[in-house]
Amino acid sequence: MKYFSLAGRLLLLAVILTACGFAVWLWNRAEELAAPVLQPINQSYVGYSNVPNKVLGLKLETFKFKGWDGGEVQAVIAEQEGEESSRQLSVIGDLTVNKAEDLNRIDYVLICVDWDHGIRSAIPLAESFTAAGLKCVLWDPRGTGDRRQYCTHGLKECADVPKLINELVSRSGKENPVIVGVGQGYGAGLMLQAAAEEPRIQGIISVDACASLRESVERTLPGGRALSPLTIWLMDIRINSCVGIECFDVAPVESASRISRNVPVLVVNLVQDNPVSTIKDALTIYRQLPSDLREVWTMAGAGDALDATHRSVPVGKGPDGRPRMVEIGLLRDSDCAAVSMIHWLNDQFVPTLDAPLTVAPPRPELTPDSHL
Repeated sequence: MKYFSLAGRLLLLAVILTACGFAVWLWNRAEELAAPVLQPINQSYVGYSNVPNKVLGLKLETFKFKGWDGGEVQAVIAEQEGEESSRQLSVIGDLTVNKAEDLNRIDYVLICVDWDHGIRSAIPLAESFTAAGLKCVLWDPRGTGDRRQYCTHGLKECADVPKLINELVSRSGKENPVIVGVGQGYGAGLMLQAAAEEPRIQGIISVDACASLRESVERTLPGGRALSPLTIWLMDIRINSCVGIECFDVAPVESASRISRNVPVLVVNLVQDNPVSTIKDALTIYRQLPSDLREVWTMAGAGDALDATHRSVPVGKGPDGRPRMVEIGLLRDSDCAAVSMIHWLNDQFVPTLDAPLTVAPPRPELTPDSHL
């Protein structure tokens, strides 16, 4: 037929309008799903300034440095001062009985938790670590005045860390200060990515890091992996249009495999039943670490004996076909986690400062396909 009938033209128009409407809905849905990935806002701190005017038990020395994108980044050096907070009193009480006398060899503890409100969200950890006499450094990965509109989950923000260390070297007058990185959640992924490139980070505590952003996003999406591949593809297009990356590009587990064998790493899984970062993520990161001093901890569960300090779990098979077992340290109470981390720094990390450097290649069992 040369021409459609009126009914045919109306039907074609209806199909076109329906297809356009569906396309618009699909794109809006992709934007909706991409929003919390591009801007992971910590709702607990909405409406608060990034740097508190005063924190019980802390002295905050503010400064700024130029970040990876050329803009200013706000930072503070936190030290214990004055009346102690409840967190500090808990740490002090433990250290009164269980001494940790070698922590003075650590010059700075870099602490990162959230992309948004990076300083304020890191203060609870800073309270605990400063109670042990440690000097903590907190900064704002989003940049001064929220100048970085979108988050890259540490992929680009980790480039702030060398510049921050340069500033600390300049301020302290020490050419080679002893620096430890402590990250939680977003900050844990950032620290692993930073340590892969920055040799001046001499120890890492990674708490609740995801192994890869792609897997974490798929686990947390409504519908999960069953969501339309087209929707996920459009979501990645939206993310790429804003920050120039895809979810696949952010993989802290791959960065972990490039951290020096001489860097002790403690991997901790604190938050239970959280699809963002799981015990599987912690074990995957742990197995990829070349470090000769690596540990992985999690919370004790109902199936663990009351006096158990470790849990042995299978993580695949070895070359001989037998199950490969990993010993996971058990934490009884999340409130005591920071104290346990402080003792790990004193008892496990500090002794490595006097150990000879390892120049041998990575352990032979470490292979790119050894993920869980």
